[in-house]
Amino acid sequence: MRNEVASKYSRALFGLGKDHDNLLELKRNLSEFWQLVQENEDLNMLLFHQRITPEDKKRTLEKIFAEELDQDILHFLFILIEKRREFFLESILKEFNTLVDDAESILHVEVTSAVELNDSMLNKLKEKLDSLLDYNIQIENKVDQEIIAGIVLKIEDYIIDGSLFYELNSLKQKLKSIPVSKLGVN
Repeated sequence: MRNEVASKYSRALFGLGKDHDNLLELKRNLSEFWQLVQENEDLNMLLFHQRITPEDKKRTLEKIFAEELDQDILHFLFILIEKRREFFLESILKEFNTLVDDAESILHVEVTSAVELNDSMLNKLKEKLDSLLDYNIQIENKVDQEIIAGIVLKIEDYIIDGSLFYELNSLKQKLKSIPVSKLGVN
């Protein structure tokens, strides 16, 4: 049921964003709201507590977010609350983000490096990936000192490992596979 609800409501919001030509703004706005819900215990309780009436939830959200949220998002949240579908918000958000990313040709790339890459390096990498992949690349830089040097790119389910750690492990495996007699050791 979760997938059906998420699909139905995310497609409805996507259609609204398409009609109003503000898909990216809706995506950003809804993501920011969800982040607040996750970080703020009171807001989380307000939204998900079953004993708080839908009217009270909507009234409180209106007071807090009337100036902060896009009106389409606020009304969308009101519909979810009225239909008691607020519990599906995370799934709806994920599905909506996927729809927007597909429509806007956005590709998320996770770049892992031993040190944090500066803006210049990230921009060069983004430009190169943009030209190779014909997508609007969104880069997230993660730091993992265990890779020693180089970078690891994760694009959806694909991993391109250009790290020194990977190269050293590959060399180690190749050396292990060489028979002792070939090494000139008796």
